[in-house]
Amino acid sequence: MGVIRMKVRNYGDVVDRILAALRKSDHLTCWHQASSASSSYPLFCLRWTAQQKSSPLFYVSAGIHGDEPAGVACAVRLIEMLADHDKHNPFPFNKYNWLISPCDNPYGYERDIRENATGLDLNRMFETPTQCPETAFIAESLQRKQSAHVEKLNNNIIEEKAIIELALDLHEDSDSDGFYLWERRTSQCLPIGNMIVKSVAGLCPINQDPLIENHRNENGVITLLDKVTTKGWTRGRYLAEQLNTRCLILETPTQLDWEIRIAAQLTAVQTAIKHAGSCKK
Repeated sequence: MGVIRMKVRNYGDVVDRILAALRKSDHLTCWHQASSASSSYPLFCLRWTAQQKSSPLFYVSAGIHGDEPAGVACAVRLIEMLADHDKHNPFPFNKYNWLISPCDNPYGYERDIRENATGLDLNRMFETPTQCPETAFIAESLQRKQSAHVEKLNNNIIEEKAIIELALDLHEDSDSDGFYLWERRTSQCLPIGNMIVKSVAGLCPINQDPLIENHRNENGVITLLDKVTTKGWTRGRYLAEQLNTRCLILETPTQLDWEIRIAAQLTAVQTAIKHAGSCKK
């Protein structure tokens, strides 16, 4: 008999906040929706369409590991800020286009465990994402065509897939004493990781360990330049190899105060999109 995991969080609260946000603004829509391990766990990927439709598109994902909840809180807060057209925040999040996948592992999120209901680490399943419903959902969300961009040309219908300027995958680390990030980019892209770390440093400590998971850490930045990690097929690798998309994996230390972790994630997202255009050579 398997181990019965007690629930420590309620995914229904996340769903309620998502649905409430969807009711507030026509700019916020459900880009893709499906069920995960159980019909009681709907998966959402939301689309925010800016007034200027040609604005850059950013992808934010969170909660692929259920024991890393601050990323989920940050993603949901971002959704609510967009829906509310938050005028209290000086940064114009609503001027950009967004795809936001706020909680990719509801089963793990409720039980504060890394894996999904079948014991899989979802962030190692992207070589063949169709092998489990959660990663299949993520791949479908990313590969989906943008119907708003369908045009007729010489009587032929052309569907344009939305091109993601930068992906931000929100994680946490229970073994770290400070914030750090993984910057996956090609040699054609200039780095922005140091600017993100600098912006977060005023909120929380930065991890200064020389090595993190056998990768060189330079002042909180682990650079993955034209290479893969020993972790295997993560979402970051899938984005890089299948979609040619730059990706930042943000890591907050779970030992810190809850609100500090959320603020650090949100600050990192803001700084990343502010400098995303400047990283092209």
